[in-house]
Amino acid sequence: MKNYKQLLQAYAGISREMWLLAIAMLINRSGSMVLLFLSVYLTKEKHFSISQAGVIMSVFGIGSLAGAFIGGKLVDRLGFYPILIGSLALSGCMIILLGFMPNFYLIAIFTFLVPLFGDMFRPANAASISTYSTPVGYTQAIALNRLAMNLGFTIGPMLGGFLASIGYRFLFWADGLTCLLASIYIYFMIPAKKGIKNEKSEYLKDKSLSPYKDRQYLQFLTFATIYAIAFFQLLSLIPLYYKNEYNLSETKIGWLMAVNGGGVALIEMFLIYYLKNKWTEFKFISLGIFLLLVSYAILIPFHSIVILVISMLLLTFSEMFAMPFMSTYSMRRANGKSIGDYMALYAMSWSLAIIIAPILGTQLVKYFGYNGLWISLCLLSGTALLGFQYLEKRE
Repeated sequence: MKNYKQLLQAYAGISREMWLLAIAMLINRSGSMVLLFLSVYLTKEKHFSISQAGVIMSVFGIGSLAGAFIGGKLVDRLGFYPILIGSLALSGCMIILLGFMPNFYLIAIFTFLVPLFGDMFRPANAASISTYSTPVGYTQAIALNRLAMNLGFTIGPMLGGFLASIGYRFLFWADGLTCLLASIYIYFMIPAKKGIKNEKSEYLKDKSLSPYKDRQYLQFLTFATIYAIAFFQLLSLIPLYYKNEYNLSETKIGWLMAVNGGGVALIEMFLIYYLKNKWTEFKFISLGIFLLLVSYAILIPFHSIVILVISMLLLTFSEMFAMPFMSTYSMRRANGKSIGDYMALYAMSWSLAIIIAPILGTQLVKYFGYNGLWISLCLLSGTALLGFQYLEKRE
């Protein structure tokens, strides 16, 4: 009974609005399948080369970068609420249309439009967490948001693998319709708030400081981007690795990818609750990066399904330790008036990683094979690890 009460404490103090936002995130992410299977779709269904698939995946990253930037500006001007609704609705329409595009150039255009609208959601979502939660509860609120996202990310790959085995067009319909459904849900279930809480940052002495002039924050984003480049092989090269090197079916790929979302959904909330005051944010981030390094390193000498599962578990724990505390650091460093700019810049750093990751990954595989890719990702992870340890010493 005592342990049960302790588990419930992990969810204590979270506002009703945050729970409603989490449900919206669950609805949206339950349809997250197109991006996970896009590289396989492009090479198998559309018969593009690995290099062409890498270009398309990078176009997605460019759209993501633009969407996060525009979204941040719009959040600071219009508030987060209309951006949440509009972003989901428009991206849902673009995803459905993407499934009907017949050639490389039209696929590239709509692959750009999907995240252009979809990633406006990211700074709006971050601002909504700031509004509907207290500064003390930021990390728990972020963890709840990520729990919903990853629970959906567990459902999405499994459902996506099943739908892909029937026909890839079903992926686009399912993904697009869940975006539209989440938009409708927010409109009817979550009350609008015009403003953003002007909470004082515990980090900044100059409360008017722009994130573009915050040198410590820019260094933080640089190392976060390096980590993200290594991590985002999960979305581009890892599914291809499963397909090309292990000849796994789409259904099996979906189940294996679901290990990531399922693991985060089941464990992260409680992990954050029990550990959030034990270490500094940078120590948790460093541990997460180290686990990512190991997850790639074990793929070099070993070749078995068991190793794939272990690698995915390590990658999953990497995400659980690194990402929530990166988000928490960014949110706490932001001034209330410029939270849109701060969180947009954070989102843009990840979007930049999405641009670089597939191009870098596909070229490394083309010239050096998958072992060359894993070695390079270990070096990138090591660089990010040293960078965050350097920043911790300067705190």
